[in-house]
Amino acid sequence: MRLLVRCIAAAILVGSSGCSGNGTSNDSGNVTAGDNESSGDSGGGKANGGSGDTPDPRDAGSDVTGGAPVPGASAEGWKSAYVEGGKGSNCNQTQVEMTAANLPSLTFGESTLFVGFEQVGQNQNPIFARFDSGKKVYCEHHESEGPDGRAVGLTWDGGEVAYVVYTIVGGGSSLEGKSGWLPSYAPGAISGGGPKVSVVGKVNVIHGELERATFVIAIKSDNKVNSHGPAGPVTVLKNGSVEFFGGSAHKPIDADGKSAMNCTDYPFESHYVFEQDLSKLVCAECSNCKSQRPCE
Repeated sequence: MRLLVRCIAAAILVGSSGCSGNGTSNDSGNVTAGDNESSGDSGGGKANGGSGDTPDPRDAGSDVTGGAPVPGASAEGWKSAYVEGGKGSNCNQTQVEMTAANLPSLTFGESTLFVGFEQVGQNQNPIFARFDSGKKVYCEHHESEGPDGRAVGLTWDGGEVAYVVYTIVGGGSSLEGKSGWLPSYAPGAISGGGPKVSVVGKVNVIHGELERATFVIAIKSDNKVNSHGPAGPVTVLKNGSVEFFGGSAHKPIDADGKSAMNCTDYPFESHYVFEQDLSKLVCAECSNCKSQRPCE
């Protein structure tokens, strides 16, 4: 995908300048052939996009977004770290060991936060850990149920709140029911399945508790969940809103939280902005799609 592909490699650590905390959107692990709709369905076909001869839908005078959404400017003091696919670790590791394992991490003063995932048998559980002056304060698993969960991105300004980007394969986990804009893997009449989707969480750094979380999914034409992967960590914008970029294998969910956007073709490069506590959506848009509440 085009979205900020030059901004990060496998891992990033950025501040308020540069790429605004947003990274690469390599489709590996996010969009798979098995997640795609058939070519006969609008927006379906191959995950790597349609023909290069496809006309820009804006040429026809529609209000469909043609190009990739543009990131906003980060609020001062916020930094981000991200590793596509995340990094494996465990809560028995020291700060030195987590650093050597290249987990996404951020340090302010004497405090360092790490995110990653722990492999437990056949299951994966996301990790959120804090160390002060090299001593472990806590290491939390924000979900430990059957679905595979990973924490892949972190955004923090050294204060009491951090934002974490997760991926989760399937529903039925502790990431659900956290009063976010989209509080579950398969909300309302949308049916589940098993594709990997994204979750944005608001974490209390003092205790390591996940306080809020919103899912970001795609929807197939049969109203089942389809894959939607992150393109990088979130950005906290100057007005306090939380900006998320991602990419989906089919049409991303629209602002009503229950239907898919009206899309014409691949790629689906999505952009969601949430209120500071993640409880409400500010706006949503996607390349080659028409949204109910586009971003200005």
